[in-house]
Amino acid sequence: SVRKKGGEYIDSDLDKAINREEINNSVAEEIIERAGDRKSWLVFGVGVDHAYALARALRRFGIDAATIVGTTPAEERDRLIADFRAGKIRALTNANVLTTGFDAPNVDVIAACRPTMSPSLYVQMLGRGSRLKEHVKDCLVLDFAGLTYTHGFFDAPVVKKPKAGNGEMPVKVCPECDTLCHTSVRE
Repeated sequence: SVRKKGGEYIDSDLDKAINREEINNSVAEEIIERAGDRKSWLVFGVGVDHAYALARALRRFGIDAATIVGTTPAEERDRLIADFRAGKIRALTNANVLTTGFDAPNVDVIAACRPTMSPSLYVQMLGRGSRLKEHVKDCLVLDFAGLTYTHGFFDAPVVKKPKAGNGEMPVKVCPECDTLCHTSVRE
C-alpha cells in the first residue's frame, strides 16, 4: 500500500505502514538484544514521527536515546551530536538527516528502519558505520527495512535491476548468527 513518487517511497505512506507502537517496540527490543554491549547506535527512521517514536521505544527499555530531524535547531543538534560522540547518548534516531556529511567514528550499530529505493541513500546510511575506529573491530548493521534484499550487499550494491530474473539478490540467512549471506557462501 506504500506508493512511490519519482522512484522513491512516499514518506507519509511509509510512516503509516511502519510507524506503529508494536512494531517500534519490537524493533527496539531486537536492537537492544543484538547490540549487546555496543555503545553507539545510529537509528534511521522513515520520517520525523517515526524517528521520535523509535527514540521513545528505546527509552521505554532504559536506553538513553535522542532524536535529530530537519527542524532541530542548530545549537540543539550540535549539542546532541557532541553528546552522542562523547558517549552520553547511546542511541541517536534521525529522519533523513544524518546521512551525507555526518561523521561519528564511534558508531558501532546501524539500525536501518527506513526502506528506500535509492541505492545511494542505502550506502549513505550504512556508510555512517563504516568509518575506521579504534574501539571496535566492526559495526553491526540491523536491517529492519529489507535493504540488503533490495540493493544487495553494502560493499557491492546493485545499482540497476538486471534485465533477466526477478532482480532480487540471491541470499540466505546464517542459522547461527542470522547474517544475510550470498547463497554461494559455504561457511
